[in-house]
Amino acid sequence: MKRRQYLATVASLLPLAGCTGGPGDPITMLVVNQDDGTHTVTVWAVQREKLAVANTVEVATEGTAQLGQMPWKSGQYRITVQMDGDVVFAREFRSEEWFNQLDVFIDSDGAVELNRGRAA
Repeated sequence: MKRRQYLATVASLLPLAGCTGGPGDPITMLVVNQDDGTHTVTVWAVQREKLAVANTVEVATEGTAQLGQMPWKSGQYRITVQMDGDVVFAREFRSEEWFNQLDVFIDSDGAVELNRGRAA
């Protein structure tokens, strides 16, 4: 009986012991600026037709800024990005697979891309 209690205790601690994530983890949204100038970035994230994140940040050269967090849900997402007053990115996608990172990348040419994935 003690062995079962020990295994149950160890199993309950495993999510705390390492980089394990799952569908209960929130999606963290960041702006990563690899351009040589500071930019003002506004992002609207709509999840299942409900606004989940709306935030404006200023991100310095070679800097990173957090836009916000939202819970992961399967279904439709719509992301719109405005940089320095102009809409530069608008995309819809459907996700049935869990992810916890949704990043707006500004590359060295000023182009904007969206990257989603599973962060450890």
